Amino acid sequence: MPIRMNKRRLVVGGVVSVLLLTVVLILASVTGGYSVAAAPGGRSRECFSVVAELPGEVMGKGRQQTEGAGTAAWGDGRIIFRCGVTPLNPTVNLCMTVDGVDWVLDEKKAKGNGPRTLTTYGRHPAIEITVNDSALSAGDVLADLDGVVELTPQGEHKCLSLDDVD
Repeated sequence: MPIRMNKRRLVVGGVVSVLLLTVVLILASVTGGYSVAAAPGGRSRECFSVVAELPGEVMGKGRQQTEGAGTAAWGDGRIIFRCGVTPLNPTVNLCMTVDGVDWVLDEKKAKGNGPRTLTTYGRHPAIEITVNDSALSAGDVLADLDGVVELTPQGEHKCLSLDDVD
């Protein structure tokens, strides 16, 4: 009789262990988020408002939960959004306007098929978008997100074209 009790305890203990492990894994996948470093101003009220308006899908990629304040990610980190980054000073890096929003490309990072990181220019709080997939058009990603980015106020700084320079 004692041998049967030990076998029964082992079986019950094994089943309970498997169930607990399953629950832990499910909870981790539901509550865990993609790790994105928060920007210095990521906890601002403005960033919370902007992030709340972000779409569930960008370029056909689903949005994931992120752990950093003022951040978002789509497509397993192929597209990263960070609100509250340090606003850019005037620069010689490529500055372009997409649907009324000015963006500066970090040319150093973009060299050699690196990620394309674009930061709003003249808006506060500043927003940074990184595209980590060379198959995705950075311009199309910006166009998908510009409606939300326009919620941040445009300051006096804007991209200049050669026609603007005397």
